[in-house]
Amino acid sequence: MNKIIFVLSIFIIFLSYKFFFSDTSYSSYKDLKNQVLVLEEKNTKFNERIEILKAEIKNLQEGLGVVEEKARNELGLIKEKETFYQILK
Repeated sequence: MNKIIFVLSIFIIFLSYKFFFSDTSYSSYKDLKNQVLVLEEKNTKFNERIEILKAEIKNLQEGLGVVEEKARNELGLIKEKETFYQILK
């Protein structure tokens, strides 16, 4: 009977060590779970950004008005016989 208790106690000690201190411990599991949540949040933000960029690309491919607006606003381009006035505050 004492041998069985001894073997079981060693087995329980071994399992406790694995549960609390090894690479596959509960704290490692919680850390990995938190990392997964953070990465999922980043992934969601990147997916939203990708959708915005896809819509912008589609708009640029289909509409020449957008190209003209971007050229005027970002590059300061003007049409022939057109006067450009810049108002500074």
